[in-house]
Amino acid sequence: MPRVILIILILAILAFLVYRFRRLPANRQKKLIKIFLIAALGLLLLVLVLSGRLNWLFAALGALLPLIPRAARLFMGLWPSILPYFRRYQQNKQSSMQTRFMKMQIDMLSGELQGEVLEGEFKGQKLQLMQLEQLLSLLEICRQQDSESAALLAAYLNRTHSGWAGDDKHSYEHASSHSDMSEQQARDILGVAETASKKDIIKAHKHLMQKLHPDRGGSDYLAQQINKARDRLLS
Repeated sequence: MPRVILIILILAILAFLVYRFRRLPANRQKKLIKIFLIAALGLLLLVLVLSGRLNWLFAALGALLPLIPRAARLFMGLWPSILPYFRRYQQNKQSSMQTRFMKMQIDMLSGELQGEVLEGEFKGQKLQLMQLEQLLSLLEICRQQDSESAALLAAYLNRTHSGWAGDDKHSYEHASSHSDMSEQQARDILGVAETASKKDIIKAHKHLMQKLHPDRGGSDYLAQQINKARDRLLS
């Protein structure tokens, strides 16, 4: 009976850790995954050394060496058929949103946000290199002059500075009710070309929502823009 309780307790802890991990911003998830993989590899090597089985690893690597040329030839033979899919993947790996004060790039693989200021006293500066105080100063300027920029910057702060004391619900609501979207803007947001099919558009939308949903470190504004881009292209 105590063993059953212990197993239930371990499963509950693991479920809680997974829940907390999924709510972290994508950049923090990426760092934690790297740390976990390095720690796991180090622990595996330590176990092999202490158990005297490290020579098994070298023996396995030695056995695989003769197979490398054959695997390389097989890959080169398959490359022409893989290339079209690779090019599509390359074309759809970045999304972008632009407002009066800034342009934001979204890595579609990690969900990481980067941006550049286009106007004002911080013109030309990269958002990711600015201090929180500077970002908050820029946010105040945007609130006064452009609600779209304020909503986008607040979304960036929510994603990259989870401890910042504030939100921008007013700017988001104002931007949502006073914004139109062109077809090109919609394509930029979803990261799809003019030749993208309906399936490509739906796939890009789903992938972005998985990265930037409010429950996964995104924001209502980003989700609204992604949904609007999908509807604009599908209509």
